[in-house]
Amino acid sequence: MKTKLGWLAPLVAVVAFVATAHPANDAATPKKLQGLINDFSPPNTTPAGPYLVTGPWSLQWQPSGKADFEASLTMVRRDGTDEATRNFHTHHVVVHDGEVTRETNSSTGVETIVITPQENVTTTLITSNGGVPPILAGGTVRIEITGGTALAPTNIKLIFNGSASAHFTTEPYDGVVLLN
Repeated sequence: MKTKLGWLAPLVAVVAFVATAHPANDAATPKKLQGLINDFSPPNTTPAGPYLVTGPWSLQWQPSGKADFEASLTMVRRDGTDEATRNFHTHHVVVHDGEVTRETNSSTGVETIVITPQENVTTTLITSNGGVPPILAGGTVRIEITGGTALAPTNIKLIFNGSASAHFTTEPYDGVVLLN
């Protein structure tokens, strides 16, 4: 019986090594993160702000090592007495199969997980008030997730580029990672 199953132990060891060696299976990287964006936009948004920007987000790592990101954001001017001047509106931000990289700040040693859309592939969808087609076609977002010294990861930044920066600007929108 020992000789018939002797091949099983090395096979199990190889499978376990391959399964844990993939970057998506890094023990320091959770499989799913979620949190809340809660920030004010700069005043130079179009239409003019500043806006309170808030909403939930989630990030799911795929077995391929890529990640899917979704955020549902509301924007409303903080000043104004009626609905028209407050300009309440919504945005959905979706990145499918985003590229995942890690960057380390050389002065602080803090590691940042960065998710960006694949180059030359339409993987980002940014809608306004659920509009289809998206009014911000061609816009992209860079997602940066960092940690602190006691907890990691703890913070998120959304940085809009391309046509999306005409509305959001290129200033980062900050948020928090919720602890599970």
